[in-house]
Amino acid sequence: MSVSTTRTVGQGKKSGRWARPAARASTSSVKKGVRAAATGGDEVSELAAMDALIDLMTNATSDEELGRIVAENVLSFDQKMWMRFASRSDAASASADKTKIMETASKCMRLVEAMVQRTENTIEESSASLQAIVGAAADPSTGEFDVPLKLDALERMRAALQNHAVDERTLNTLYAWIRKSDENGLDGMVHILQRLLQLYAARELDEDSSALDKVIRSNAEEWTMHFIDISKDGYNETAFTKDLQRRMEGVVLNLPNGSYAQRVQAEYLKEVEDRGKEFFAGQA
Repeated sequence: MSVSTTRTVGQGKKSGRWARPAARASTSSVKKGVRAAATGGDEVSELAAMDALIDLMTNATSDEELGRIVAENVLSFDQKMWMRFASRSDAASASADKTKIMETASKCMRLVEAMVQRTENTIEESSASLQAIVGAAADPSTGEFDVPLKLDALERMRAALQNHAVDERTLNTLYAWIRKSDENGLDGMVHILQRLLQLYAARELDEDSSALDKVIRSNAEEWTMHFIDISKDGYNETAFTKDLQRRMEGVVLNLPNGSYAQRVQAEYLKEVEDRGKEFFAGQA
């Protein structure tokens, strides 16, 4: 879902009192994922991959090493893996080997459960933060949203955003909400969540170091007005292109490749670029 500064979703409609838009992903069990060294659906390769991983874990020299292996292969721990632990234990001829395999399985189960619990706590924390930020855009007297959001609602959400840290986990949750809202036809909520992405990007990209920051930190509806203002002070297309390129390079080089933060900020800068090119083309 792109960060669109031009899309107006659910215009003229009101939504009811806001509730959590996205259902939590189930973490009661770790879902089937990419298995180390497994290729396709070949059963022999899959068993070989599971055996290799079990051997690696049973031969771990410390709990720290075992924890690292489990963390790196956490998506491999599904029902098939636990059944393979049991089969390997049953097939072991030596009592010591049986015990070692089952002890390793027990340790792995505790580690996976702890990881799942941390994930659940993270989702709860991210959801609580997002509820507080998004809820600030609702009408204080009615608890309803008027979409597209008016400037006063955007400012309330911007102020609430300042009180919350937004990391990759929060952005992941936010994108999950957007997908869920889109699937359920909640266009008004999609609009609100997209505006939150814009506010986040503006906050992260605002350096307060050049005229362009006046545009970046403002709402999309005000961009043209700010382009007019800064152009009166001598800020031209050459300066704009140079400044924008420097910021895009910073996003590419300084943020983890493929991260949500990089994606949101790059898309926001692209919207600024498109609007700026449109403006300066009209000045020629």
